[in-house]
Amino acid sequence: MAKTIENLSLLSTRLSEAAKSNAGTSDKLELDGSPLPQNDQLPMQKIIRSLCFMNEILIEAAKRNSDKASKLSPPATATRDPKSKDDTSESFEIDKACSDIKYLIGVFKQLLITSTQNNVDDILGDLNANADNVEWETIKRNLKVLRSNMTKVKAQLPLLHQTSSSTEARRLLTTTSREEASKLPSPYQADGIFEKGSFLKDFQDRYETLGKREKLCLLCFAIFPENAEVSERLLRFWWEGERLRPESESDKKTVNEILEEFVERGFIEPVYKRSGSKGSCYKMHPIVRCLIVRHAKEANFFYYDCKGYPNMEFFKSKKICLVKSEGPSWWSKDVLAFTKAREQAQAQPQAEQGKDKKQAEAETMTKEKRQKQKQKQKQKLEDQERKEMEKKRAALETTRAKYLGNLQTLFNVSKQFPELPEELFPNMKNIDVLYLGRWERTAERHMEVVDVNFLRGLKNMSKLRFFSLQGISGIKKLPNSIGMLQNLRILDLKACDTLEELPEEVGLLKMLSYLDLSECYLLETIPKDLSKLSKLKVLKGFIISSNSPCDLTHLTTLSELEKLSISIHDDKFSIKEEESIKQFSKFKSLTKLQIAWGAGGIKKSADKAKQPEDKNKTSEASKLWPTAKVLEKYLKLPFLGSSKSVPKKGNVTVAAATAKAGQDKNGDNAKKKKSGAVLQSNVHANNKDQGGRSPKSVLQSELKLEKLDIRCYQDKEPPKWLVPKTLTHLKRLYFRCGELSHIPVANRDERWNVETLRLKYLINIKMDWKQVQKQFPELKLLEKVNCPQITFCPCDASGAWELKQA
Repeated sequence: MAKTIENLSLLSTRLSEAAKSNAGTSDKLELDGSPLPQNDQLPMQKIIRSLCFMNEILIEAAKRNSDKASKLSPPATATRDPKSKDDTSESFEIDKACSDIKYLIGVFKQLLITSTQNNVDDILGDLNANADNVEWETIKRNLKVLRSNMTKVKAQLPLLHQTSSSTEARRLLTTTSREEASKLPSPYQADGIFEKGSFLKDFQDRYETLGKREKLCLLCFAIFPENAEVSERLLRFWWEGERLRPESESDKKTVNEILEEFVERGFIEPVYKRSGSKGSCYKMHPIVRCLIVRHAKEANFFYYDCKGYPNMEFFKSKKICLVKSEGPSWWSKDVLAFTKAREQAQAQPQAEQGKDKKQAEAETMTKEKRQKQKQKQKQKLEDQERKEMEKKRAALETTRAKYLGNLQTLFNVSKQFPELPEELFPNMKNIDVLYLGRWERTAERHMEVVDVNFLRGLKNMSKLRFFSLQGISGIKKLPNSIGMLQNLRILDLKACDTLEELPEEVGLLKMLSYLDLSECYLLETIPKDLSKLSKLKVLKGFIISSNSPCDLTHLTTLSELEKLSISIHDDKFSIKEEESIKQFSKFKSLTKLQIAWGAGGIKKSADKAKQPEDKNKTSEASKLWPTAKVLEKYLKLPFLGSSKSVPKKGNVTVAAATAKAGQDKNGDNAKKKKSGAVLQSNVHANNKDQGGRSPKSVLQSELKLEKLDIRCYQDKEPPKWLVPKTLTHLKRLYFRCGELSHIPVANRDERWNVETLRLKYLINIKMDWKQVQKQFPELKLLEKVNCPQITFCPCDASGAWELKQA
């Protein structure tokens, strides 16, 4: 379209020159339906001519491509050769390009043939015919007509003359020539792409300063896709399984310290939350990953293809990945299927060359000879193929079994159905890490296993340290052979949504330190033998239900348990009373506790709340009920979020006397005095607690909780032991969902030592920012999500507030 504007400007220039000279002859332009002239003075003619030439070339290319596609043999098309698909797609694209070019040719011709070119011819004719006596009035009228037609032509063009050249959205895309494409090689395929700059040298210096263990830890990022977010949890488990974490006392770097070192050196970068706070995931820049893949190839740390993607190729490394693939692979039950596919792909061109000769010979033979020869050839070929296939199969199976016997790590990167052959799975006798589950944090990739019989081969994996089935559906029960994993440290069964039962053989895993059963919603019972895991430090997803043979009392034998996550499915279990904390105090090493109420406990509690009260209550309790209702607003303990002040003794005494006077009107003086004495004693006890003396703390010296997470709490009143005096070591306090009405304190002088407070989906808690600061003076991070009655907090749009230190 820019050429069209240039052509029109050239025509106007010729008109101005003709008007000045008033002499000379010009060839008349004939574009009104007649063939194009031979001279190429006008750019518009060059455009139309070049477009016609391009159209002819593309049509010839399309014909050649179609002829090539028609020559393909029927077997090649039956096997769905990818090259044939590419040819058809190429011919389709050529046809589309030809139709577009034809359309452009028609548009360019219409823009000039209809009116504009005729106007120019008329004006030039007038100038040439009357060179001495020019009729300027006629020319002026024709020029007005020409300008009017030009305006109409401009209206049909894009508004490029009204836009700036810097507008990226209106710029046309440019094709890339073969020479330009060769100048942009893939960073994974070009050897000298980084050698020219200083980046590679700087990277090598930083990489060489790492220790041997740290280098292997960094190479773990190479198998993940570009810009993938890898959780710290996964890396910690993997490094534990690979024995990459330092075990010597002189070098006790934690996983977080190693990751922070990688961040400081620029190898990885943390992923931040919406609130701006640092998350628990890390990712690697694509350029850094390219260099890390190079080092991984040199170290034989998994196998990668030419594009930097991990591959399932056997015999290349002692570590192998499971990736999404089509067709047979080295994991196929019949290993010859994979090798045959390769041989057929290589032998296909040779078969096409000899096809014509075989057809010519076959046509000259009679039907009888053909049948006899076919039968003989078939028998010979079948016998030869059987012998050769048996030899190849035996050799390949032996080689494959030997390779699997030396395998150290099997990691599922992108395979959706990680069901391995039952014949091959037991061969992995020396494997350390078996990660079949989902590594992504989101559940976008559905994973399922149809037949779980292959898991029986776990009995041979005595050296296995890390086993993950995270996010895999179709597993109802683990096989009993899991008890043979005597060296297993980490068992990850998170989000196995079809898991219904754990075998009792789990108790035989003496070295197990981490067990994750969270998000296993169909799991209702826990075997009693779980209490025999003396090395267990983290237990997530422990079920408390009426049908489960294992309860909290059995877990008290786990002396090394540091983190416990509980899911309550029993409405009879309660943590409201002070006695409930005694069960948790028996865990000597427990520092992190999460309690969540599941569907069973919530439903039963709700049904219980709807039941009518028992009619067979004592008459004395019914008579005391009106008095208790009167004193209810006076006898409440002070709590965070309450704007009411605590009444003094005098006010309570007056209220008690008023209630007593109301009872005197009903008669029965003996019962009145008795109830009055009970009320006076209750009031005295409450006043004693509210007068600055906190109630006796419950085993505060034995409780070492640093993190408490309570979810879906069903009572409005908090547990009685949930006070600062009891939880002196608490640094992180989380409440999520539930009916909780306030965060308690025993008296006005008590303060929490909590540094991180997370409140989510709590509609009953009423408090403001001043009260938060008063009760949590050590607060450094506050997260508030969907808590409408918690007001005036200086949180950002995501509901987070963080203390900024100078």
